[in-house]
Amino acid sequence: MAESALAAATSASASPARPDAVPWEPGPRGRPGLPRSATAAPPGPEMDFVTGRLVRPGRPRSGSPPARVAVIGVGAVGGYFAARAAACGAEVWLCVRQPFDRLRIVSTGPSGGDVETEVPAEVVIDPARLPGYGFDWVLLATKAHQVPMAAPWLTAAVGPGTAVVVLQNGVRHAERVAAFAPAGQVLPAVVYINAEAEGPGLIRHRAGGVLQVPDGPLAQRLGERVLTGGEVRLTEDFPSAAWTKLCVNSAANTLTALTGRRLEVLRRDDIAQLALAIMAEVVAVARADGAEVPAGLPEFTVRRLRGQPPGAGTSMLYDRLAGRRLEHDALLGAVVRIGAEYGIPTPTCAAVLPLLAAISDAA
Repeated sequence: MAESALAAATSASASPARPDAVPWEPGPRGRPGLPRSATAAPPGPEMDFVTGRLVRPGRPRSGSPPARVAVIGVGAVGGYFAARAAACGAEVWLCVRQPFDRLRIVSTGPSGGDVETEVPAEVVIDPARLPGYGFDWVLLATKAHQVPMAAPWLTAAVGPGTAVVVLQNGVRHAERVAAFAPAGQVLPAVVYINAEAEGPGLIRHRAGGVLQVPDGPLAQRLGERVLTGGEVRLTEDFPSAAWTKLCVNSAANTLTALTGRRLEVLRRDDIAQLALAIMAEVVAVARADGAEVPAGLPEFTVRRLRGQPPGAGTSMLYDRLAGRRLEHDALLGAVVRIGAEYGIPTPTCAAVLPLLAAISDAA
């Protein structure tokens, strides 16, 4: 999953389940209201780097049809944002390989107990069964290395007017879907969420649920028509946002997956030093690529990771524990390749990468 980086220092946030900390007003046609404020950042120091301008609320034309949304990849990220789109009145189709009867989101209620919500959506396992009238939006929430497997779904769902939101880890998101949609129809997204797929159609949402996307017409429409403005942060420097998230994931995901342990493994001084070495290389490559990574990000991240509550994990750890292939290439692989483009040495990342690849091969 594209899990919460600094919203949980990659999957263990203690922030509230709803990240919006601004006043709300009723929305039209029963749609949840949009924030009245033009700018905001999620609460809590663990989300210090999740910034951006909020989408201003806009009222749809009277009688306008609901947005038609296809969600490809209904794991933790896809399932959660499918639920949010449905709650905002969208017509949602879930494109899955492993069938299930219904999508359920389990979250923590006001009293501390579990609250389960069933999502009104159609579940489809064959691209040929998608409706022929086309989709307004596709939310691509597979892992980065699964895009080739999603090709039949993308071919069936993406039409001349379809916007594709790439909800994935890593950088250079748009390149992955260039064969299926022109650049003007692609909206890359950095995802901050703490959620885990506990089974087909069953998502446990712990906290967060925020997207950072490049400012522009597609982003405005996403916040107005599919999600709420409070869930969409508009940034004028998306590459820096993506590299910031990748820096955090490069250490947290890889070291938990390698050791088979939760984030508490960062409390070992030797593992913390390895994390700092990985992130220092990522920062160097990011800056060579033109990103403005926040000063002190590696040190901040290690402090935050070491302070996570017991049991906090990462998406790559969950994949290893479940016997799934790992997303190492979109994380460390991208750092090594882009570093080579600029002549930036990445010896630590290059050493760790084949270890992750070997674990992934065994899945």
